[in-house]
Amino acid sequence: MRKVLFVAAFIASATAANATTWVATCTDGKNVQYVQTIKGAGYLYMKTGKDYYQAARLSQSFDSETVICGTVVGNDAAAGGPPVSQICINRSRHVVSLKYRNPTAAKAEVQDAGDYCAADIMERATNLKEH
Repeated sequence: MRKVLFVAAFIASATAANATTWVATCTDGKNVQYVQTIKGAGYLYMKTGKDYYQAARLSQSFDSETVICGTVVGNDAAAGGPPVSQICINRSRHVVSLKYRNPTAAKAEVQDAGDYCAADIMERATNLKEH
């Protein structure tokens, strides 16, 4: 039994270590950085004159080969519906963008709200987990 638990713990840690995190840092004067781990936690950082500070925690809401999106935790629509807004990294276009769904309209579709900033985007292996 002990050996099974060790193997399960090893597999779980190997899976977490093999996760990919996308990091987008705005390059056009907007001091924002968005960090999103695939199937994990995301964080929005804002830079002041001193340093970057965490401004919001995000939960992944969408991903494809070129786009990953997250929604601010607690920014869900009523009754657990889809998120009101999503922050997205588009690595093929090198932008951070916004998507928005009108929470007062019945069955409103998510709309592209436009680009927020041009960004440098990098991917890295990580062990960040949703918590």
